[in-house]
Amino acid sequence: MPRAALLTAPGRPLEVVDLDLTAPRAGEVRVRIAACGICHSDLHVQQSGLPNLLFPCVLGHEASGVVEEIGPDVDHLAVGDHVILTVIPQCGKCAFCLRGQRTLCTNTSVLYSGVALDGTARFSHAGRGVGQMAGLGAYSEEVVVPAISAVRIDVEMPLLPAALIGCGVVSGFGAVTHVAALTAGQTIAVIGTGGLGLSAVQAARIAGAGRIIAIDLKAGKLELARSVGATDVIDASAGDPAKQVEDLLGGDGVDVTCDFVVNHATVGQALAMTRPGGVTVITGFGDRTVELPVTPFIRAGRTLKGNYMGMADFGRDFPKLVRWYQEGTLQLDAMIGQTFSLDDVNAALAAAHDGEAARAVLVLDEKQRAGG
Repeated sequence: MPRAALLTAPGRPLEVVDLDLTAPRAGEVRVRIAACGICHSDLHVQQSGLPNLLFPCVLGHEASGVVEEIGPDVDHLAVGDHVILTVIPQCGKCAFCLRGQRTLCTNTSVLYSGVALDGTARFSHAGRGVGQMAGLGAYSEEVVVPAISAVRIDVEMPLLPAALIGCGVVSGFGAVTHVAALTAGQTIAVIGTGGLGLSAVQAARIAGAGRIIAIDLKAGKLELARSVGATDVIDASAGDPAKQVEDLLGGDGVDVTCDFVVNHATVGQALAMTRPGGVTVITGFGDRTVELPVTPFIRAGRTLKGNYMGMADFGRDFPKLVRWYQEGTLQLDAMIGQTFSLDDVNAALAAAHDGEAARAVLVLDEKQRAGG
């Protein structure tokens, strides 16, 4: 009977309770959660809910842990494996997966309702089914998830930083690597230097970008961006960011702009700072509707692209990101601002909402604080 942080309805604080958890069924595994990052999509669901999401529910989707039990028909995982959980259980069989667009896998629509792939709940409380955000619900000591939602990683990888890879890191990395396809020597601007933006800055550094311009309103985040690879930083409160980029580059725009804020102001700024023929990538829960003129696309040949979870193949990309961390190329420890226990989950959400730190993280296995 795991302890978990239960959201009874949108807009309410989370309550730490004991939940009933079924044994894994065919194609499923039970995972003991080590750590779970607090993502802005968690805040969005906590505040506003999601259409068709089963309530009450358990939030949390940026998580790592250890396999405790395997159900029938699971042959790629074993008890004791260290894993990163995936928001999307990529089936590898649907049309999207076969086209290489695995984050668009048709499994997504089922799990976003908070139930398992068979349409039933794995958590319950007081005899009532409990939803799992993104089919994971990782603000819990244990979860039962599809086996294809768990990617095995090197057992030597610390599970605390590994958790960040599951959403923020892979999304920021993929925005640069998969969506924009940034190449060595190109210039890039990154709007918003939270977990996704810092990951994009590092992906650009690893790709050999010529200039990496980080843009934010918070001085602390800009300094952190500089420490992980930004060549230039811009305080968005000091004037039009697009004009500041133009001044930095002697009148030119950047080859690529990645906007991780996505509101009416930032999307317009992102397009304005992208050179003719360049690429603008937008990611995240921002404004639902943004009005844009078509002329900057048509007459300047710009491209606007959406980015969902880095358009990643998790089975390929998670181990790669782990390896980069182990080699010292990818700096994840610097991105962990504050850690919280499960009992302090509401404080963790508040810290994430405040936005001073890159990532607030729930630590459900206290050994992880010491790198265990």
